[in-house]
Amino acid sequence: MPKGEGGVVTIRKHWKVGELATRMGVTVRTLHHYDQIGLFTPSEATESGHRLYTEADVAKLRDIMTLRQLGFSLAEIRTALDRPEDSLRDMLHAQLGRLDQQIGMLHDLRNRIAEIDDLLHAGELVSRERLTMVIQYMKMAESGYFHAEQGKELKELIKELLPRDMEEQKEAGEKLITQFRVSHLKGIAVDDPVVQDLAKAWYHTMLSMRHADQAFIQSAEQYYAQHPDEALAYGMDGDLYRYIRQAVAVITGE
Repeated sequence: MPKGEGGVVTIRKHWKVGELATRMGVTVRTLHHYDQIGLFTPSEATESGHRLYTEADVAKLRDIMTLRQLGFSLAEIRTALDRPEDSLRDMLHAQLGRLDQQIGMLHDLRNRIAEIDDLLHAGELVSRERLTMVIQYMKMAESGYFHAEQGKELKELIKELLPRDMEEQKEAGEKLITQFRVSHLKGIAVDDPVVQDLAKAWYHTMLSMRHADQAFIQSAEQYYAQHPDEALAYGMDGDLYRYIRQAVAVITGE
């Protein structure tokens, strides 16, 4: 500790930015950033203009560092500091909810990777196209749109996606999608006979899947209705998928 006149020990009450950085184990750059965004600013200054941090500033920085270690964003920390009346417990509960969600997503991802690894370990050839479809089916199985038995059926279907089947399915699907896209761009109505022929071919293709029944197809339709851009994996954007879905609905009466 610094010594004053006569060798008397004095307690340091002000710190320059470099001194505070060293004391608290952060970088000067971090303190400058906190200052620039108005999160943590020196409270005092010398006559020559050097800005100084006080003991109260040190306490505030400790609070900021604690909340950062708990995973809160700078914006959330700013709110917490501006509104000290808010319950810390409420903040922690909200953070726990976010962490639980992240853990769940990571758990699902780990399961997907493990299942793909099992396929590779069994000597299966996994092309990029097949990998895309495997991941898509896994996401669908875990989405909540399929009941437990349908989820098991999807996972069984994953195991049956042989490379040759994939190529045949991919080629037939791409041909239908191309024909649908042409009709959509031409503005042909979904109940037009030409589009209805495509819709029937699409519907029968889905029914030809070993595990697909009407209930299964309805679950798949609900999934894609809520996640239209997922169809991009098959070369469709949301608008084209909705067009196809409307055409199929004419057949099914939905």
